[in-house]
Amino acid sequence: MSRTAVTAAGRSEARGRSRRAAVVVGAIGLLSAAAVVLPNVATAGTTLGASAAESGRYFGTAVAANKLSDSTYVGILNREFDMVTAENEMKMDATEPNQNQFSFGNGDRIVNHARNQGKRVRGHALAWHSQQPGWMQNMSGTALRNAMLNHVTQVATYYKGKIYAWDVVNEAYADGSSGGRRDSNLQRTGNDWIEAAFRAARAADPNAKLCYNDYNTDNWSHAKTQGVYRMVQDFKSRGVPIDCVGFQAHFNSGNPVPSNYHTTLQNFADLGVDVQITELDIEGSGSTQAQQYQGVVQACLAVTRCTGITVWGIRDSDSWRSSGTPLLFDGSGNKKAAYTSVLNALNAGSTAPPSTTTTTTPPNTSDCRAGYVGLTYDDGPNGSTTTQLLNALRSAGLRATFFNQGNRVQQNPGLAKAQRDAGMWVGNHSWSHPHMTQLSQSQMASEISQTQQAIQSATGEAPKLFRPPYGETNSTLKSVEAQYGLTEVLWSVDSQDWNNASTAQIVQAASTLQNGGVILMHDGYQTTINAIPQIAANLASRGLCAGMISTSTGQAVAPNDNPPTTGPTTTTTTTSQQPGGSCTATYRTTQQWGDRFNGEVTVRAGASAITSWTATVTVTSPQKVSATWNGTPSWDSSGNVMTMKPNGNGNLAAGASTTFGFTVMTNGQWAAPTVSCRTP
Repeated sequence: MSRTAVTAAGRSEARGRSRRAAVVVGAIGLLSAAAVVLPNVATAGTTLGASAAESGRYFGTAVAANKLSDSTYVGILNREFDMVTAENEMKMDATEPNQNQFSFGNGDRIVNHARNQGKRVRGHALAWHSQQPGWMQNMSGTALRNAMLNHVTQVATYYKGKIYAWDVVNEAYADGSSGGRRDSNLQRTGNDWIEAAFRAARAADPNAKLCYNDYNTDNWSHAKTQGVYRMVQDFKSRGVPIDCVGFQAHFNSGNPVPSNYHTTLQNFADLGVDVQITELDIEGSGSTQAQQYQGVVQACLAVTRCTGITVWGIRDSDSWRSSGTPLLFDGSGNKKAAYTSVLNALNAGSTAPPSTTTTTTPPNTSDCRAGYVGLTYDDGPNGSTTTQLLNALRSAGLRATFFNQGNRVQQNPGLAKAQRDAGMWVGNHSWSHPHMTQLSQSQMASEISQTQQAIQSATGEAPKLFRPPYGETNSTLKSVEAQYGLTEVLWSVDSQDWNNASTAQIVQAASTLQNGGVILMHDGYQTTINAIPQIAANLASRGLCAGMISTSTGQAVAPNDNPPTTGPTTTTTTTSQQPGGSCTATYRTTQQWGDRFNGEVTVRAGASAITSWTATVTVTSPQKVSATWNGTPSWDSSGNVMTMKPNGNGNLAAGASTTFGFTVMTNGQWAAPTVSCRTP
């Protein structure tokens, strides 16, 4: 579809503890540091982007270059959204108006604005039957295939390192009941044209996620949805490089949000791809429109691999179907009821949480020719930012070292464990962040020993690294560190995030890292989190990898361990019932925060079909189940035993499975639930 309008995440500056005035000349050298006043870290959740980031997702919008001079438009863009998609400026006709003559001016305006504001960019779209330049419309056969592949290669190469995800192919499937491909000039070059486009895009930009994007694929029962599903299933089975599927999600009264929308997203995610809502708009107004928006957001939040939502425009007047008032802001830029429903749904994300295990991207260790650098984050764990930070690092395939304060570990033991479970290294940063050199030797020992104990209790492993607060050290402190077997770690590059550095400035600082170098960053700033994708791209472009900190030198070296298993705790109980068949219940922990975790139970039929099932979930007191999804629960009098039955029909074919999920408030108890299953 053309997204031309009828009429011509934001960055959450969680300014925290400004504490670094030190300049360090190498990983083992130090100049004096000055004390700085330490204000509190702000909590995200007042804008769409910040609220989505709380669950590791993004909330973006389509942007038109000619609107970037509109102050109201730009004000909303900068405040609310943390992902940007060019509405038309990166499509084929805009970027290659004449064959082999490329034009990136308007696309660059959008990309540069986004990056300067600390936002990421979705590229849209590399290959499409519509909005082709005139010269391409008149081509066919091998000439067209080669021209398409050249376009994909040239555009993806030009934007390499700047794009989070590309819609590689757009709208290639036919409407109606066939479930087949759309008849187009590109399709007539051969059925493998989509695969060829994806392979060309991967070769041009190995670090960008590659997506297939389409409309009217929201209803799981529709033939078009099934056709796209079969293609993705085939691609994954043959190793074709596809990372994500985009669901445009254009809804109205004649095409409302389907009741099985969550099923569609989950089924695609189960193929091993991310799912993204890419062009969301819902015609209507008032509470009806608000409820539809809320349903879409909740469906995404209920699927771990639903990584973000993009609305197709900012104000109703900016929409390609403006008469339907389909967006979150009215024509004057005022928040509508739909905005409030979306924000509330995002902030209540833990009540409709993801239901599958987060897949982490392994570090790119294939090209570490220039060596290793150390990414370090001080002052955590923080309830408002640690989860976002871990999700961003995992999405970028990076490992890092977290220097934690003992008092914060005591308050958030689950977050410290989550750091370790995510494959990060955890170091000691004192108990309360004092000026250590102003303390007595016994006070120094107390600060260090309490933190060692807190971290070991939370993670199961005592730290081997210590970073002195403010980078201040002396011989007495070094002797105390040695008593606890700790290696002192300073830094060679200061990101200045503590000093209100912008995302661009943090990225620039990281770009100066060399082999063995260590960069100082902090857990507590949205700008720091936003910098991670660009830091990852820059390191990869220079042949550098994120490494561990050596306990011998305090410098970055190649990891000598495998990342700890990030997979869930699993327990299985099988109960056979005759003649009703048997079922197996398998539990896993899918996400974890400082005070709660999400669990998923997979119920699978045995060797014969079953007509229904009942699962039992038992939590350990004082844990409490606070939310459930995909099932009908009931509890015993203690509140510790939950019985879950299917929503509606519980039929499962032999070997088939279904899942349900829930959130457990730990109240200090982190034991995994036990589960069992029975059949009628």
